Amino acid sequence: MIHVADGAAQERAKYSEIWSIEEYRTASSPGEQNVDRFMTVMEPKPGETLIDIGCGAGRAGLAFAGHGLDVWWADLTGAALDPRIDKFRFLEQPMWNRFVKPKWDYGFCCDVLEHLPTEYTMLAVQRMLESTKAAWLQISFRPDEFGKIIGERLHLTVQSFEWWLVRLATLGRVTDARDLCGAGLFVVRSE
Repeated sequence: MIHVADGAAQERAKYSEIWSIEEYRTASSPGEQNVDRFMTVMEPKPGETLIDIGCGAGRAGLAFAGHGLDVWWADLTGAALDPRIDKFRFLEQPMWNRFVKPKWDYGFCCDVLEHLPTEYTMLAVQRMLESTKAAWLQISFRPDEFGKIIGERLHLTVQSFEWWLVRLATLGRVTDARDLCGAGLFVVRSE
């Protein structure tokens, strides 16, 4: 019998634990902070579809819904999910797995990719691009501080702007890339 370790199960347990801590759950949301910038840069039309990937509590997606977008949410665990979110629009899965819905207009992924093991980062972006026309990615370049609370590292892929840019350009057409001093913003299009 061959036993294959389920990395997703280990990560799910880690994030279920950290999301149970009030200080983490109520901390400032990078996704929520990016909503207005996304609306300005991407200029989505009301009714267009968006999936908030690695949504955490889902606050950014709720803000997008307030702008008239048709929003779905996805995360490794629903441990922090806001109760206002329709459970039928929430996908609990690793972001490196294929998504069940064929295509959204936009993928929105803020402060998430650095949380993945390095070997899963580009596969996760590939899955996003298979399911969206454009992916909005904000990625932190710094180690996390919150993981110390539970004795774990949360940012597993801490790399430079250039490291991310080179790899993202192999998967799609990068139409916007900004070094935000400690984080990077990338818009990658699948078309």
